[in-house]
Amino acid sequence: MRKSKELSISEYRLKANEASIITAISYQKRDKLRASVFIAGEFAFGINILTIEHFRLRKKDELSAQLLEDLRAFDDRVSAKRLATKLLNTRRRTEKEVRDKLRLQDFEIGIIEDITSNLKQLGLIDDEAFSRAFIHDKRIAKPISSRQLSQELRKKGVAKEIIQTILGEADEEEGEDGRAMKAAIKKWEQLLRRESDEKKRKQKLIAFLGSRGFEYGVIKDVLRKLDAEVEEEY
Repeated sequence: MRKSKELSISEYRLKANEASIITAISYQKRDKLRASVFIAGEFAFGINILTIEHFRLRKKDELSAQLLEDLRAFDDRVSAKRLATKLLNTRRRTEKEVRDKLRLQDFEIGIIEDITSNLKQLGLIDDEAFSRAFIHDKRIAKPISSRQLSQELRKKGVAKEIIQTILGEADEEEGEDGRAMKAAIKKWEQLLRRESDEKKRKQKLIAFLGSRGFEYGVIKDVLRKLDAEVEEEY
């Protein structure tokens, strides 16, 4: 049973010894892709319009136990597809992110598998494309290490092999040393204005570069190059 703000067909139960005749179907104002079904003059459940059309539900139809089961199975798939599509329309997401959102709504594993598989075939879920865009956007905003990007992508469920491939392509354009140096120069200029003690400046720079995910060997090389540039200036 999945979560819903309204009573959905997944939660509806037939009443014993009582015919379940549809007395009205009313299209909802807040969600034009859903309708409300009334039985014996009372609201019974909400349902997707696609489900109504697929089963050709009409006023005076009787809901049998088998029909209700078929309606539930079909409607849950429609709802899951709608939610997944809505999520992907707002921003790119990894397969894991979509799966996690669907699980939070208590959709069955089989439905989640089918929906994500279909969206991958359509190219709407593409972890490689997501990773390329993610790395590009992150590095435009600020120089950041491959190690930190890898950790963030792993948290989003991207496979290790995909991450290595995409980062390898990106690192051909600019190496880790170059990105670390860019980050260091910008931060060093700030520290020169704010910190008079040279030892503390270097400590803060090391901590800063470490927070960006750069390894100590790379940081050490950056400090050496900065020292050489300072010596040349003086």
